[in-house]
Amino acid sequence: MTADEVRALLAQRLPGGRLEAGAGLRRVAVQVEPGEVVESARVLGQQAGLRFVTIAAVDRGLDLELLYQYALDGVIVTVRTRLPKEVSRIDSITPLMPAAEFIEQEIAELFGVEFAGHPRRTNLALPDDWPAAKRPLRKPLTGEIIPQARLSVENLLSGGASLKIGPSAAVKREKAGLPKSPPLVSADAERLREFQELMKRTGFAERAGFDWRKGKLRYR
Repeated sequence: MTADEVRALLAQRLPGGRLEAGAGLRRVAVQVEPGEVVESARVLGQQAGLRFVTIAAVDRGLDLELLYQYALDGVIVTVRTRLPKEVSRIDSITPLMPAAEFIEQEIAELFGVEFAGHPRRTNLALPDDWPAAKRPLRKPLTGEIIPQARLSVENLLSGGASLKIGPSAAVKREKAGLPKSPPLVSADAERLREFQELMKRTGFAERAGFDWRKGKLRYR
């Protein structure tokens, strides 16, 4: 199967995946959600006939990136996914790809990723009595924003201003003849939505590690 045929198959069977451009004539790369990793293994193994090669794990600070490698006749396919460290859990592909058993276990021990459905119950690289809370290659949960700026970034992304105007400050401003809120994007709901969408599209919120549901950074 050629690289173009693999791309077409992935586009058909994994419509949520994002095929990466410029990977090369014999290379294919696709970004998928964690829940699509098993399906990608099924598509590549059972339909495309590719062989499993290995999994590489990279600690990105806030997330763990897993790169699943498959190959056949010189065509190399990389399936990328990212796990939030707060979750660190993904389904095992070992039931479909038995050759993945050892590398999944090694990543579990060194990075603290739980592979649900993995058959092995004893350690491979570390002693069996190794503390579960200490993973040799796992970094602390941290992002790019320095401690002094974290509160300001939280306020900026959640409310459109680096300083929050609390109830008491709003009353004081009103008594002084000023609007309750400063004339910034935070004072206009529509402009705030536009600003937040811009922060999402530029990738700033993701790089900063901002949790939109909680309205806070994922780290302190």
